[in-house]
Amino acid sequence: MTQRSTGNMPTSLRARRTRLVSVAASLGAAGALAATFLFTHPDLSPELMGPFTAIHGLLASGTLAMVAYAALMGVLWPLAQVMASVEAIAKLTGAASLAAVLPFAQVSGPGGGAASSSHGGEAAKAGQEIQLGFYAGFNRTMPNKVHMVQPGGTDLTFTDVKWIGESFRPEPYWGLRASYWNPKLRGLGFMFDYSHAKASALKTQMVKQSGKRDGVDVPTVEPFNKTFRKLEFTHGLNFFTLNALYKAQGLHARFAPYAGVGIGLSVPHVDTRRAGAPIESRTYVHQITGLTFQALGGIEWRLGKTGKVSSFAEYKLNHSSNHAKLNGGGTLDTDMWTHQIPVGISYHRALGAR
Repeated sequence: MTQRSTGNMPTSLRARRTRLVSVAASLGAAGALAATFLFTHPDLSPELMGPFTAIHGLLASGTLAMVAYAALMGVLWPLAQVMASVEAIAKLTGAASLAAVLPFAQVSGPGGGAASSSHGGEAAKAGQEIQLGFYAGFNRTMPNKVHMVQPGGTDLTFTDVKWIGESFRPEPYWGLRASYWNPKLRGLGFMFDYSHAKASALKTQMVKQSGKRDGVDVPTVEPFNKTFRKLEFTHGLNFFTLNALYKAQGLHARFAPYAGVGIGLSVPHVDTRRAGAPIESRTYVHQITGLTFQALGGIEWRLGKTGKVSSFAEYKLNHSSNHAKLNGGGTLDTDMWTHQIPVGISYHRALGAR
């Protein structure tokens, strides 16, 4: 018999409420700390800003993403129901096909295909699970608009600025992620994802532009390097996101397609310098420049007999709004669409497993 409290509430529900209150309190504390960093950001010196950048981005990203997670789950829940129906139809089709060929099939031995194909599925049928992954791959940022304002009469807008990803040059494109899965959520899970993408403006390009440079009207078309000696985010066009995921289960013992959406912060390393300007004017620092939104989809396949290790390949798209502050005053604004193709490997750990 379930024990009840004096408030006539089941003990299990009361324990859940206590856990929720604890989580909410922890998130509130993290949010307060992140808000403090955000609001004091303009007053922090460059010497302090460097060491605190990673913590700053991580806390603020986690806070924003956790607030949005309920909404993301609401978006993905109808998709989960549709995919569950697709899975059911696929299973029925597979069962009908099996029934048609069963009279002609032979029973597999202990080492046969039927027995061996179930190994990878055993892990998929486990309970709650944490998944840790690492990936590398390719990224590309689409041409976009760049707006720069600086003291001394500079207010320039560049259109169709072309970027190169330099995915395989130091530091190459890479990322880390941690996911949580619970069978009670029927294929729904969530994932914290860090992506180290890169974008470097092509120096030799011709750009369309408008506005004034040092108080003088600029030509409508001009080489990009007339204004910039360098404009890049190559120590990372970094994205910290929390994502809601859906993974199709039961279609195959080893292969599982998945999709998700996420929200977080863009924390690029801003590296820019005007043409002809002294080295002291160079902006060279990580900054939290705005929000990023992420959509992804891919396929995962379990490796080995235990299924504790898997590999994955996916397509990922980030939209980031970047408002960077320049050394010596001024700002640089650009909205970026970044395509990514990560390929990686994950380790699966069942919660409570020894």
